[in-house]
Amino acid sequence: MKGQLDRWIWLCPALAVLLAMLVLAGWGLTWTTAFIVSVLLVCPAILIWGALQLRRSPAFPLAGAPQTRGVTLGWAAPIYDWYCPRLGLGDRFRRETLRHAGLVQGERVLDVGCGTGVLTRLAAEAVAAAGQVIGVDAAPAMIAVARERAQRAGSAARFDVAAIETLPFADASFDVVLCSAMLHHLPPDVKDMGLSSVRRVLKPGGRLVIVDLDRPANPLWWLLFAPMLLMPMTASNLRGEIPAFLRRAGFGRIEARGRWMGLLTFWIAHPDPAQGEPS
Repeated sequence: MKGQLDRWIWLCPALAVLLAMLVLAGWGLTWTTAFIVSVLLVCPAILIWGALQLRRSPAFPLAGAPQTRGVTLGWAAPIYDWYCPRLGLGDRFRRETLRHAGLVQGERVLDVGCGTGVLTRLAAEAVAAAGQVIGVDAAPAMIAVARERAQRAGSAARFDVAAIETLPFADASFDVVLCSAMLHHLPPDVKDMGLSSVRRVLKPGGRLVIVDLDRPANPLWWLLFAPMLLMPMTASNLRGEIPAFLRRAGFGRIEARGRWMGLLTFWIAHPDPAQGEPS
């Protein structure tokens, strides 16, 4: 686990440094390029700081994680709620996700890759006491933070350590599954397994709500994210292949409902009854 932690601590900063060098080499030092370079370098520095804090802290254990080949972000748990809003993934983004989800009181909801549980807690408010919301994440550190903050907020949301590809729930047990900004952390075959697992736990007539990376809508995003085409986890997203993954997993009606910052897409997908239950 520590080896995996070390690999993913340094990958993103290395890419950021490379992009900063390319920006300076291509356009020289101007006020604009200085701003771009500072953004590229400050964010990874903060992530490294959070990761090193995690390694020294007994409050965020790394033991007990399920087997997964997806990337887990437990090392970012201490600062996750601080930097997400600064990346445009704050409260407004979470509420827009729930607007597309259309949750109603009494529904049973699963939030896969829940992180520190911000979206999960908001979903628990939407379904009220008659419903139930469970958040799962493969990183024990994220679940530790999510449980602490849910208790502090008096939230009814429940949190468990689990990976999307091996969800520990009965077949057809959820009305809605939420999947917010986590599919791009999974290799292609794990995406297939994970979405099939989600399909299994959804009730007939249920719905999966995804928001994740998609084909960038403008050249600037392509400039920033082009190196991620070399990474199998993110390449399939950037090529616009999420609907194909959903169809392979047994989802029928797939709707793209809108975009966020020209980079993420909201999808609503429903199990295809013609395909029967996944094996």
